[in-house]
Amino acid sequence: MNVSTLLSTATSQAGSSQQTRQAEQPPAPEAKQATPDNDETFIDKAYRSLVLNRMGVDTEQLEEIDQKIEELESKSSLTKDEKDKLESLMKARDQLFEEAMRRQAEEGNSSQPSVTSNGIPTEIANKYDPRAISPDDMSLLAKDLHEAGVISWEQRSRMSFQFVKTHLYKTHTPESQQVDPSEPMDFVKVWEERVKANEYFNVPADQKAREQGILDVLRRV
Repeated sequence: MNVSTLLSTATSQAGSSQQTRQAEQPPAPEAKQATPDNDETFIDKAYRSLVLNRMGVDTEQLEEIDQKIEELESKSSLTKDEKDKLESLMKARDQLFEEAMRRQAEEGNSSQPSVTSNGIPTEIANKYDPRAISPDDMSLLAKDLHEAGVISWEQRSRMSFQFVKTHLYKTHTPESQQVDPSEPMDFVKVWEERVKANEYFNVPADQKAREQGILDVLRRV
């Protein structure tokens, strides 16, 4: 079973289980109601966990490295030693994926689709460059990543939506925040700025996790 099938099955089972629980146990009036965000948080975690486990990535070590990277990147300025440490951590993160893919190759797991050392389908990695991609093509990248089981539907929606320039509809978005839908731009930088901004505003934890996940994927494409 490939990653996409596995993820689809897990999501389907999760949805059926949730509907059964809701039918059998109606929530009390004062109980916290389930929301789309709560459901998406579960789905996001399921996608990430299934993909990483399928790849054989050490998730505990990955989370530890990501946390250290986030702590360093949150600083306004870094010393030379801190910059060297940040670079070393990023290399260590890449190495985790490379080792996982190497183990899969050695085990002869032919059921897996062709993927890069970072766990991104080769066809997608060869087709897109997130550091120089138009908003229109970013929407296509988001679609391909979702269909490959790399990101959730909510993450796909967030990656696809941009404040594009338009002459057909009125918009209240400032001109400086609008983008040309056909003009290439560095979307890795865009999402790095969004993730950093989340640390300074009262952003829900589930949204932070989704957007950090998007950044992680774009860095690996």
